[in-house]
Amino acid sequence: MSRRKVVALAGLSGVGKSTLLENVRRGLVFEHLQASDLIKAERQERQGKPVAHDLLREANNDDNQALLISGFMRYAPEEGLIVLDGHTVIDTPDGLVEISPSVFSAIDVSRFVVLVDDAEKIALRRLSDTRRTRPFRSPEELAEHQERSVLAAYRAALTLRVPLYIVPLNEDPDIAVFLDQ
Repeated sequence: MSRRKVVALAGLSGVGKSTLLENVRRGLVFEHLQASDLIKAERQERQGKPVAHDLLREANNDDNQALLISGFMRYAPEEGLIVLDGHTVIDTPDGLVEISPSVFSAIDVSRFVVLVDDAEKIALRRLSDTRRTRPFRSPEELAEHQERSVLAAYRAALTLRVPLYIVPLNEDPDIAVFLDQ
């Protein structure tokens, strides 16, 4: 039996996952792993060259998910609370692509927490973030992406038979409650 608890924290790029986790770290001990960082580290390990964060969406999604699994196995601690910061649907040049529940199963996710917010607020955050190069998406497109992300998390949670929490950011949630149960 695993001595670690893996929580998949999902939400659109720009919803505020990383910022929220920074605030939670003051009162909760956990390992914060970003799916994109794990994929980049594995790709660099195998290919010997770095890849830009914002170019990950252009790579083959199945390859990226295999790299995520191997990166998680390599870098995740054997015990304690692990929060995997990532997505259930990826915005690729070919459209929205759902992550298979088998990926979450392979890393033994014990619950899903999906952060949601008003699509217009997400759009504004994305526009003001100069550190990232994201494709421009209208609030309507972001709303559709968010809805599909929630449905993908629901399907994955049902498949894995684990809890799913949809957490609206407009209610200023205490996210630690959802992470450490």
